[in-house]
Amino acid sequence: SGWSANDWSASANFDLMSPRAEVDSMTSKKVFDALTRNHVESSQSLATRLGLDKPIIESALGIYAQQGRVLYDMNKETYRVRELSGDPLPMDKLQFTNEREEKASNFVLANLVTMGKVYQQEESIQIKGSVLDNAKTYSTMLVIDNEMKLKDASCTCWYFGQNKLHKGPCEHILATRIMWSRGK
Repeated sequence: SGWSANDWSASANFDLMSPRAEVDSMTSKKVFDALTRNHVESSQSLATRLGLDKPIIESALGIYAQQGRVLYDMNKETYRVRELSGDPLPMDKLQFTNEREEKASNFVLANLVTMGKVYQQEESIQIKGSVLDNAKTYSTMLVIDNEMKLKDASCTCWYFGQNKLHKGPCEHILATRIMWSRGK
């Protein structure tokens, strides 16, 4: 299709707009082991069976998908175990999908993200924040729906001014989202 031929899906960075929760390695392994027992299962079924929140399940399985060990079937909305490689993949090189995601993580680790007001609306949450980047403060605003998907966002940085969300969120929006998800 035109999407694949022009690589628009990769340049849009849809993965950066999807929900992502932080998951420790023990929980990730617990989720993967549970999926291995049934081989194919929905995230909701795994969440119910393991007593975990669905975003935790999806984030854990996302890590294994990134490692080439799990596949998501969009038609059936299920995950399945699928080992693509007999050798472990270099996770230090695969941890971040792009440079913006790595920068966002570094902003959070360096305590350069300040949370502003959070407005709970009927079908979404509006989050305001700011990020200090090279001695300049950028203001961010995110709207996240009830499924934790990024629906709208803005930032005062150059990247957002040039691209809006057409090439995915900037590192400042990502950092604000990470910081919010840690504190909610």
